[in-house]
Amino acid sequence: MRVRVNYGKGFKEIEADSVVIASPNSVEERNQTTVLRESLDYPVNSNPLSFFTDDKFLLVVNDAQRPTPTPAVLDSLLERIPHDEFEVEVATGSHPPPTEEELVYIFGRHLSDLRDRIHIHKALDHPHTYYGTTSQGTEVYFDEILTRFDNVVTITSVEPHYFAGFTGGRKSFLPGLASYRTIEQNHAFAMKKEARNLALKGNPVHEGMEEAVNLLKNNIFSINTVLDKNRRIYACSSGNIFGSFYQAAQWAENVYCVPTGKYNIVLAAASYPLDGNLYQAQKAIENGKLALNDEGILILVAQCRDGIGPDKFYNLLKESETPGETLDVLTREYKLGYHKAGKIAELATRAHIWAVTDLEDDIIRNAFMTPYHSVQEAVDDAVRQVGGEILFLPEASTTVPLCRETCQISHQ
Repeated sequence: MRVRVNYGKGFKEIEADSVVIASPNSVEERNQTTVLRESLDYPVNSNPLSFFTDDKFLLVVNDAQRPTPTPAVLDSLLERIPHDEFEVEVATGSHPPPTEEELVYIFGRHLSDLRDRIHIHKALDHPHTYYGTTSQGTEVYFDEILTRFDNVVTITSVEPHYFAGFTGGRKSFLPGLASYRTIEQNHAFAMKKEARNLALKGNPVHEGMEEAVNLLKNNIFSINTVLDKNRRIYACSSGNIFGSFYQAAQWAENVYCVPTGKYNIVLAAASYPLDGNLYQAQKAIENGKLALNDEGILILVAQCRDGIGPDKFYNLLKESETPGETLDVLTREYKLGYHKAGKIAELATRAHIWAVTDLEDDIIRNAFMTPYHSVQEAVDDAVRQVGGEILFLPEASTTVPLCRETCQISHQ
């Protein structure tokens, strides 16, 4: 059987005798423009869009490390805005500023018209305003730009997320526009067992995000898109930041939750743009492990064209002799990024992680993974070592296997 595996903006082909492909579910293909217009015209639990956009407002968009179809949304949104009295903020969270190529990805044909009003959030450098402290003890600081606007419109996308439950909605602010300190305090809850894929109610990360957003005084109109397996807009829920998010999460669950069995070999591909660095590609490992037997082999395929990601994440792995040592550190302290190192270490204690990337071999070994330069070679070696069918997740960063069997979905 010949299988095409995404790698960067291209792909690699492999041959294997027995491959089970678990892609996002097929859903009705709808006209994207119609979906967007209906969502904007009939918002959820909200004043009409014009209430937020007739006067000056702040438009908040995701960075390039999310598959958000921002250019398509802008096509429908901008035709409804009668003036130029708005600014744009890229919600990077703790990510680095977008490159020029990434700005083109984010804004598409609208970049030239919007460039002069685009601001890039910087969690460490920008002035931030204190809004209060959550019941969990998270000190909430948001980008100072929010104090300059009564009205805010956000464009985001909703997919399963391995510790926040789902992306989208409240994530435009935390981590999107939050200070590094606030992000770090909230993300420290990522190692709790309640912080998991698809879980909202009782998830301390999600609930901390919501509580932080509730401290804002701005009027917020949130546009939450849901993509199908071909990255076309399948659904969109707009309006109240919480109500529209929960509706979109239900649709996202229908697309991305794929019942499977468990396998000795899982081939998990992090597709562009979610393969930019090892830190982001780790999401593919998190989803793939749900379908992996103990002592099995997970093969991560991710170009990692931008390198490793945050130093703290990698250094914790590099400075640990064993996965157990990494986990021991997490019992004593937390720094932003440690949760990803901890998740990799957890899997490495029960199974094997192989990785096909552009990174140097020593970097991969320091992260408790075995480096490969060929997907075919990795697959062949895995079949020889453990045998059995291969589960292939072509969109592993967003596809949740086993959700009907092992993921206890918990919504509000």
